[in-house]
Amino acid sequence: MGTDDLEEIRKRKMEEMLKKIKYPTKPLELNEGNFEELVKRYPLIVIDFWSERCPPCRLIAPLIEELAKELSGKVVFGKLDVDRNPSTATRFGVMAIPTLLVFRNGEVVDRIVGAVPKEFILGRLRKCLDEDVKK
Repeated sequence: MGTDDLEEIRKRKMEEMLKKIKYPTKPLELNEGNFEELVKRYPLIVIDFWSERCPPCRLIAPLIEELAKELSGKVVFGKLDVDRNPSTATRFGVMAIPTLLVFRNGEVVDRIVGAVPKEFILGRLRKCLDEDVKK
């Protein structure tokens, strides 16, 4: 059995594991009560720290909805209202909104601040997804 065979087996096992996890097609609503559990449940989750009073947050909200649908099975998206959950925002140093935090296995691996285009978000997520494939 060669290296390519082992890599193929590893890839297939990873896909089987991912299928067992229920991946939503819409962003999850996070709060201080469920934050830890949801961040640890999914291997790759993007949390949108936002507020209703924030025009740029409302601007990217449809993009987050689209990405949640398009990347279902690979990435989970969540939304955390900073006005209702200020201690979580403070804990992660969120100083401006919208801020997207990318968590891999419960750890922050990337941060995107501001209302950025969909392709920018996808580009950053591709790096995370590519790293998962390499492992």
